[in-house]
Amino acid sequence: MTRKELYQIRHLNSEIKMWKRTLAELEEESRAKAQPTYIQGGRSQGAFNSAVENMGIKAADLEMIIEGRLAEVQLLRKKIIIFIDSVEDSLLRQIIFYRCVSCMSWPQVAKEIGGGNTADGVRMRFDRAFPPEKKQPK
Repeated sequence: MTRKELYQIRHLNSEIKMWKRTLAELEEESRAKAQPTYIQGGRSQGAFNSAVENMGIKAADLEMIIEGRLAEVQLLRKKIIIFIDSVEDSLLRQIIFYRCVSCMSWPQVAKEIGGGNTADGVRMRFDRAFPPEKKQPK
């Protein structure tokens, strides 16, 4: 498994957060537009107009995207766990799990592992096992 594959779960989680923020903004905008406006005589104009309906459709689309990304995360998590099981070094298994499956920062990984390990130490161990890809000259 490559470094890029291991980090894909982190990128998917960031993408899910992005879509959830977009969905929350859309829902907030939809609620604001759905408030009935009262006209003279105390009757309300149509509370739901086509703009609000369109927002509902967009919200449903975003929810489907989020569900799809969550499914991708679960499949990738399972793939990484199977890979971790094949790693012989116990410390490296822990580093991969905490960093790539639990999506912890390097200081969090070091704290979780304990034993005097530092954030830089666990990061360097990961980097040695999964070196960053060299950029190709143009």
